[in-house]
Amino acid sequence: MARFCPYCGKQINQRAKFCPLCGKSIPARGRTGPLVIEEATAVRPVEIPVARPRVDRSARVEERPRARASNGSGPARFAPATHVIIGESEQAGFGLRYGAWMFDFLITMIAMMGFTFALTAVSRRSVVGSNSDLVLVLTLTLVLFLLNFIVLAGRSGQTVGMRILGIRIERTDGSPFTIRGAIVRHLVGYPLSVASFFLGFLWMLWDPRQQGWHDKLARTIVVMCR
Repeated sequence: MARFCPYCGKQINQRAKFCPLCGKSIPARGRTGPLVIEEATAVRPVEIPVARPRVDRSARVEERPRARASNGSGPARFAPATHVIIGESEQAGFGLRYGAWMFDFLITMIAMMGFTFALTAVSRRSVVGSNSDLVLVLTLTLVLFLLNFIVLAGRSGQTVGMRILGIRIERTDGSPFTIRGAIVRHLVGYPLSVASFFLGFLWMLWDPRQQGWHDKLARTIVVMCR
């Protein structure tokens, strides 16, 4: 009976253990069952890609840091860098206070120019050449300053510039701001802040309650009008 290679089909010798054509081992006679291949093949794990959920980056809202009240109580509220939340009051920042002061300064300068033009028109001579007219102009300007920064501020807590920008002066203890407090704040505190090369005004930039030296002297803060 002829014998053939079970792999390539070539006829081989009855006693051959290897196929002369393909070189593979020939199973012994009388062996039943499926052919077993001795060479083992390594099985590599198959990586199945997992679909990741898509994230809509445009819908992501980044929360801004929130600042708590300086007294440590109450819910967290966001306060811009130029404002401070103290209790229920929102303090006016340096920019608003400087703007109010500029309005008051411009009003005072315009009034001084008006006084000068009026006296020049009446006397028909230069104010600079007359000491009496110059003193009169300065006196009228000082009166206007006292009316704005002492009387008006002491009664309502606002100068004309503060009223324009919607800010006002308050006492730190909650008591009403008075004319006496306006005298201490503006006639004593202002010259002290100016004499220190304006350091007294710039102090509010890093003070936790945004108080200048004149505010600390009169125990006041400047807040937004409700």
